Amino acid sequence: MSERVADRMKTCLADALWGCLVTRSLTGLSVGDVIEVAGVSRGSFYYHFSDLDHLVSWALARELLDSDREGHSFLELAAREETPEENPAVTRSLERVCLLLGRGGMSAVYEVALDAVLRLWEAALCPDGGPLPDEVVAQLEYAVGGLVGMLARASVSTDAKRRVSIAFLHERHRWLVARVSEVLGREPRDVMALLGRARTRDAVTG
Repeated sequence: MSERVADRMKTCLADALWGCLVTRSLTGLSVGDVIEVAGVSRGSFYYHFSDLDHLVSWALARELLDSDREGHSFLELAAREETPEENPAVTRSLERVCLLLGRGGMSAVYEVALDAVLRLWEAALCPDGGPLPDEVVAQLEYAVGGLVGMLARASVSTDAKRRVSIAFLHERHRWLVARVSEVLGREPRDVMALLGRARTRDAVTG
C-alpha cells in the first residue's frame, strides 16, 4: 500500500473518530463504532492501528502538529513573536482538541502535547542530541499542564471564546520562553531564534 493511500485511510478513520466523539465519550467508544462510521472493514482498521488508543494518538498528533495539513501546528503558531491570526484549519484543530478533552481524553492530549513540545525544544536547544536540562523539562511540563487544563475548561463554541483560546496559546508560549531563558541565562529573543531554526530544520528534513 502506497503512503498516500495509507494516509487517506488513516484520515478517514480519524475523521470517523472525531465524528463519533461529537455524541459519545471516549470510554464508551469502540473500534466497531469507528469502522461503522468510516465504512471500512475491521481488517483495514487493524492494518493501520493496533487499537483505538493508537488511532486517538495519531488523530490528536495530527491536529496538534499538522493543523493545516501543510506542517503548521499549534506549537508553531504559539512560537511566533507576533500574535497569531485565526484561520479555518486552526479553528478546526482547536475545536477537535477541546472535544477530545471534553470526552475524557485529557491524558491523551497531555501526553501527545508534551511529547511534541519536548521534541521541539530538544531540536532547538540540543541539536546534537543531548538531553534537555532538568530545569527546562520541568518548565515545559508545567506549561503544557497549564495549557491542557485551560483548554479542558474552555468552550470554543463562540468566536470570542475561540480567539481567547488562541491568544492564550500565544501568551503561554511567550511566558514559557521567558522562564526557559531565565534558566539558561540567555535572552528571550535568542531562544526564540533557536526555536525558529529548529522548526525550519524540521520542515526541511521532515
